[in-house]
Amino acid sequence: MPHFRLGVRQKVLLVLLSVLLTALTASGWLAFREEKASLLKELNQRGSYISRFVAQSLSSSVASYDDHTIQPLLDELTSSVDIDYAKVSNVNGNLLGESGRVDVNQMTGTDLMMFTNDIISDGDIIGVLHLGLNTRYVTVRLENQKFALFKREVLLILLIAFGGFFALSYIIVRPVDKLTDYLRHNVNEEGQLVGEIPVISNDEFGQLAQQFNIMGKQLNEANKKLHSKIESADRRMLETNQQLKQLNDEFRLLSITDPLTGLFNRRHFDALMKTELNMSSRHGDPNSILLIDIDYFKAINDTYGHYVGDTVLKALTRALKKNLRHTDAICRLGGEEFAVLCKRADPDGARELAEKLRKIVEITPMAPETDDELMITISIGVASVARNTKNNTKTTPEQLYKDVDAALYYSKNHGRNRVTHVNELYRENKR
Repeated sequence: MPHFRLGVRQKVLLVLLSVLLTALTASGWLAFREEKASLLKELNQRGSYISRFVAQSLSSSVASYDDHTIQPLLDELTSSVDIDYAKVSNVNGNLLGESGRVDVNQMTGTDLMMFTNDIISDGDIIGVLHLGLNTRYVTVRLENQKFALFKREVLLILLIAFGGFFALSYIIVRPVDKLTDYLRHNVNEEGQLVGEIPVISNDEFGQLAQQFNIMGKQLNEANKKLHSKIESADRRMLETNQQLKQLNDEFRLLSITDPLTGLFNRRHFDALMKTELNMSSRHGDPNSILLIDIDYFKAINDTYGHYVGDTVLKALTRALKKNLRHTDAICRLGGEEFAVLCKRADPDGARELAEKLRKIVEITPMAPETDDELMITISIGVASVARNTKNNTKTTPEQLYKDVDAALYYSKNHGRNRVTHVNELYRENKR
């Protein structure tokens, strides 16, 4: 199915017709309203004048209750083209005469325009005249005006559309088609323009063709220079890619590393522990985690300052890494708290390692530059995933953290500088 596409001529013509139709419709509507208001005003003035004149003419007849004079006069009035209804009543509301070609009660406000005028004699109101003028001629005149406006608008739209279509075709579309045809057939395989666009006029399109020819030459020159630089750009691109790869590796390392100690951060440690626990569940290997906390670390910061506190954290990191197995993973959870994932370490092996670390830290100066060679102690909690867990309930990282945190809490609250395995808490609770 061919794709329908509107060209410049069709688009501009549609916009032009839409604007013209809207403008002329609004103009015709306003003119129609003004004409209607003018005719109604004229009718209102005419009715007021006739009702006053008739009221004056009837004053003597009403004063003498001469209904033989009143009724013929009303019949004569309603026999005219414009007046459809006439009625006279005295001051007490008694009917003195009524004439008309229509039933007033069935007429709408648009069919009949009513006028009421007092009948005065010697300065006293002696009666009331009701006069109804028909609006048929106003309606006919307005319909004629509307039809005339419609014909005029249609003629204007057709004339302007024809003129606009011709102007667009000859003045705009023809030069654009020539420019487009040239560009379509005068570009070689290397993307260079061949030849020049013919200058077909001295107007803006002719100037555009001249400027395009100048730009084409400049683009051709730039294209040649660009091709000569592609190889060097490719080489630089390869070098840049290598540098980016190196930076990416460095950024990745930074994203998983604690900036102060250089250890793994909590997020990477959690991911690593989740992987190891899945492996333990699949293959039945034991795993253990140590949670290490520096005793009275806040007092060190308060006494010596945060710089010495940071020195203690880095010294403790070195001591722990030096005495851990190469398969163990250590991270700084935050503040003075560290965690060690002991891969394939059963409860006894993990507790033995924790006790070894506790003793080494106890005898190692952590800030030799201070006058009293600052010494610290650590409390350690231990929790394990025992061997042969294939058929047992899978231990989650959250449960393991909860267990090791309880063991550390026990160590902190029972003298500090000690190691507690969570299994000891279970045995103690069974007693």
